[in-house]
Amino acid sequence: MGMDWNQIPSLFALRAFEATARLESLTDAAQSLNVTHAAISQHIRALEADMGCALTKRSGRGIVLTREGQALAQALNEGFGLIAAATRNLRQKGRDRPLVVALTPSFGENWLMPRLGQFWVDHPDIQISLLPSTKLVDLRRDNVDIAIRFGKGGWSDVRQERLVQSNFVAVATPERMQQSPQATTAPWFISTSDTELSQWARHMKLIVPETPVTELPTGELVLAACRAGHGYSAQPRALVEGDLDRGTLVVAAEAKDDQHGYFLLTHKDGMSEKALAFVRWLRCCK
Repeated sequence: MGMDWNQIPSLFALRAFEATARLESLTDAAQSLNVTHAAISQHIRALEADMGCALTKRSGRGIVLTREGQALAQALNEGFGLIAAATRNLRQKGRDRPLVVALTPSFGENWLMPRLGQFWVDHPDIQISLLPSTKLVDLRRDNVDIAIRFGKGGWSDVRQERLVQSNFVAVATPERMQQSPQATTAPWFISTSDTELSQWARHMKLIVPETPVTELPTGELVLAACRAGHGYSAQPRALVEGDLDRGTLVVAAEAKDDQHGYFLLTHKDGMSEKALAFVRWLRCCK
């Protein structure tokens, strides 16, 4: 059976009465609710008119409850107590729940994980649950706090912020590049789950109809094959920055002034303290 709100008096009036009954003072009740003494009196008079009986009476400088007032005060104390307990438990669950971050597996493995240890050192009290997937998530429906997506931006119903610029690059090991200096005749590996990278390589005429191409199901396998020296691949630069710094991969071609990047997506209505701490940390990792 649904709640009939027409049978329930104003919640403001009930709060005013509950505070007055608990503190036994109109003045103290007004201070506790941050309203005027007159407002408390008006709410109680309205409540008494609605109930058809007196709920309070003066006793010296204070207020005492009538029998009817005592009955209502006890019911409100129990009811508001249940509400307070339920909301307190939910807030605690929210504080205890790990921070849920959705991201692509490649970004998680190659960009985030090498850096994440420092976040755990700086914030040992914040647990993080990573959801690696190439599928787009709905932050609210999937109960996700933060998503990190690759693209050019423009997603709706979320706040978005570019985390890192990430031009497309064609890469190979130095040994492979020496062995196969012409990218168009070298063996290539592309991912069937990321057609944009292979389209870019074809647009740059790095892959032509005669190029030997091997398709693999994931970007992680493509990058592993490339790192092993089996051939060339196209990658977002952010994912191979460490390889380039170490010299284990070298750039054969790069898209200049590309608008692609990894973006932070968060809820439009704001972030929790945990999410805000993680986002602030990510900004420092650029």
